[in-house]
Amino acid sequence: MMIPTLQKQYAPNLGTSSSSRGETSRHLTNLDLMRTAAVGLVFAGHLMETAKVRAMGDLAHFGVLLFFIHTAFVLMISMDSMVLRGRKLYGAFLIRRFFRIYPLSVIAVVSVIAFAIPSTAWLGGYSWVGWRALLSNIFLTQNITQSHSVICVLWSLPFEVQMYTVLPAIYLFISRSGSSATVWQVWLFSLVVASSEYFIRNGKCDPEFLLTRYFPCFVAGVLAWQLANTVTVRLPGWMWVMFIAGLISAYRIVDAFRVYGPALLSAFDGSFRSDHVVWWPPAFDLMNDWLFCAVTGFALPHFVGVMSPWLKVICKRIAQYSYGIYLSHVPILWLCFKRFHLGSLQMSVIVSLSLTAIISIFSYHLLEDPAIRLGKRLAARCAGSSTLV
Repeated sequence: MMIPTLQKQYAPNLGTSSSSRGETSRHLTNLDLMRTAAVGLVFAGHLMETAKVRAMGDLAHFGVLLFFIHTAFVLMISMDSMVLRGRKLYGAFLIRRFFRIYPLSVIAVVSVIAFAIPSTAWLGGYSWVGWRALLSNIFLTQNITQSHSVICVLWSLPFEVQMYTVLPAIYLFISRSGSSATVWQVWLFSLVVASSEYFIRNGKCDPEFLLTRYFPCFVAGVLAWQLANTVTVRLPGWMWVMFIAGLISAYRIVDAFRVYGPALLSAFDGSFRSDHVVWWPPAFDLMNDWLFCAVTGFALPHFVGVMSPWLKVICKRIAQYSYGIYLSHVPILWLCFKRFHLGSLQMSVIVSLSLTAIISIFSYHLLEDPAIRLGKRLAARCAGSSTLV
């Protein structure tokens, strides 16, 4: 059975999480499940760091990679539904993305500066970053200015914002070609570009600030979008849950080997030691991210949507509020674990979860959703199309 066209498969609604587009596709929950897993990994990873438990390793980073894939996939669907081309598509797309990303991120930046909240909940205290870094955080250009992020999770948003400038061009290029091979060419091109920047700037720039480092990760979402038009869905929805769990486990195993590999090998001669020092070069980190994203993007369209009613409801809500969760949870962890000293680990965890839920729900309904609606109206006016509202 072939997947129907994407416009029938997904209801259009640019600038929101997949959960807000309505139950128009049996594949919709799979996107919400991915977004839920992404924000869950980020929150759990930072919670463990704050509680000084290293069981999660670097799984928070893998959560961000899932966000990148999800973002590209959903935005390609959104552009497909806009039925625009050229400058009108580009202008409407950027307007809507601006009002989706910046209002909440600016409020978050201003808030942590105003209340002197540290960038992490587990390392050190607050320190003034300077006006240059503050402006860079407000405009989300930290990877260009190589500035410190005032909230540690803000590091990912500049890569998203910069990807917005090229996604419309990628969409138009693939749409005009009409060939399934084109998206593979784009993916290979992204690997060449990201690899070239790494080798050219190696030693001159922290690998975390490479502008194209995550280009292949976003293109993995583009790959999933294109494959969704062509592949035959054969795998049941419950296997998508198992697949995500397997990916998380595999990433954790690789991360453990990344840190403990030589130490584990030395255990055979009785000289095991754990010093938490990454032994492989940064290039391996990049390739590891690209590989896991490619596997995820390739696999996503092959699964029927998860049918469990309770899972659909949970994932829908978490996905809807995920941006607020992402931006608010680190300051909340600091307040609960460091600032107020609630007395016990259990109480700190419960209050952290509760406050994060409350703040993310309020921020969505009081700020995110009104900003999204404003962006839609302005984009429709820019494009001269009432279908975008």
